[in-house]
Amino acid sequence: MAAGRDHLEFLLETMGEPRWLDEGNEEALHTGRAAAVIRLAAERAGWGRTLPPGRGLGLAFYFSHEGHFAEVADVSVDDDRRLTVHSVTVAGDVGPIVNLSGAENQCQGAVMDGLSAMLGQEITMENGRVQESNFHQYPLMRMNNAPVVDVHFIQSDFPPTGLGEPALPPLAPAVCNAIHAATGHRVRTLPLSRDGFRV
Repeated sequence: MAAGRDHLEFLLETMGEPRWLDEGNEEALHTGRAAAVIRLAAERAGWGRTLPPGRGLGLAFYFSHEGHFAEVADVSVDDDRRLTVHSVTVAGDVGPIVNLSGAENQCQGAVMDGLSAMLGQEITMENGRVQESNFHQYPLMRMNNAPVVDVHFIQSDFPPTGLGEPALPPLAPAVCNAIHAATGHRVRTLPLSRDGFRV
């Protein structure tokens, strides 16, 4: 990264001491919870392991609907910019989990939805009309391109929070950071198809 630091180390340092960013407001980001999911995702994904050329790990964190989520994407890119997302490791803290399989499925679906959106989904307008009419022009992730999605939760004592949306936003930055780690190319535009990437 531009700071010349390991992303995990830099992100944890940025979080600082465990605290509510808005003291007394349990709807605010809690840096301790953030750091915990960042560490968990990195640990479960094997952050820091040696990877072959053209392959990289990318890390991202997001706070959404009071849920704290971190994700690590394991991505390889070939010389033709063909992208393979091998796996995505998800770590979340949304308070106590009652239905574990349902919670895991929510996160897996969020990752698949996020991959579809970042890879090639785009609405274009011409003369005030949407040009895409169906899924042949607005592509969804196919099963043969779907990565392994490994989901982990911290069973905290904080009040239960949202789970439907929070696992989607960190997906794109995690994948884009992995692309940078694999190739040195910094992605600045989505969908990735605009930048010449394909699956």
